[in-house]
Amino acid sequence: MKAVVCNDAKLSVRDLPEPKPGKGKVLLNVLRCGICGSDLHARHHCDHMRHSMERVGYMEFPRADQDLVFGHEFCGEIIDYGPGCERKLPIGTRACAVPAIRIGTSVELLGFSTRANGAYAEQVVTEESLLVPIPNGLSEDLAALTEPMAVAWHAVRRGEVAKGDVAIVIGCGPVGLGVICMLKAAGVRTVIASDFSSGRRALAKQCGADIVVDPAKESPYATWQEYGFIGTLPGLLELAVGTREKIGKLPLPWWHVWRIAEAIGPKPKRPVIFECVGVPGVLQNIIDGAPL
Repeated sequence: MKAVVCNDAKLSVRDLPEPKPGKGKVLLNVLRCGICGSDLHARHHCDHMRHSMERVGYMEFPRADQDLVFGHEFCGEIIDYGPGCERKLPIGTRACAVPAIRIGTSVELLGFSTRANGAYAEQVVTEESLLVPIPNGLSEDLAALTEPMAVAWHAVRRGEVAKGDVAIVIGCGPVGLGVICMLKAAGVRTVIASDFSSGRRALAKQCGADIVVDPAKESPYATWQEYGFIGTLPGLLELAVGTREKIGKLPLPWWHVWRIAEAIGPKPKRPVIFECVGVPGVLQNIIDGAPL
């Protein structure tokens, strides 16, 4: 089969042996595969990423001088099963897969392991237990976006954004746009998106962002007073002291009222901010610029 192989940051199309699915594995004909920012980064900074992965215990990430087949955002068509499979999906079923696979006693990442080629190839082997059929009617172009959209969905769920909250998305690349889509799908009424690129800002608007900001001209946090956020330490001190003064006028010990209020859960208004850039310095800029 043909595959795109990366070695020392150089990409080349090569003929590789056709993969054979082992126990519990499935062989797919690749239909579509996306190019992830992680692939772009690994191409030029492979050894740095290897060092970072080793620090968290993943020892299978390749060196820059080793052959690597990228590709973890993909969909394909089932063409064969290995031994021991349940075979719940018929041959010919279109499917996506979580990009991880068991090899011996370890779990490795498809496209980020010399032993687990990704889908920059005509065929890819996946784990049967991690296979997900593509719903009827969904195009292959959209199905290949399953993995990055799952990243966005996960982020929004972890953010615990209520419909009445203000969400601020910093960076409108694929992940940022996915986050915007998921926020609006969840019914979040106010989404502010920020990106230097006019093209990406236009895409953010199409994805449902309510306010789109060019950070070269204005801060995405400039409207914090409009939403009732606390932007300064004096404002935070005023909230604390003012609250104490108000509940002190009630005919109950103030500390009991305070504890009841904390148990009920009212909190100062605040935005939920999604950092979708990944460039050094952005997190610090957010901390410096955002409301408290």
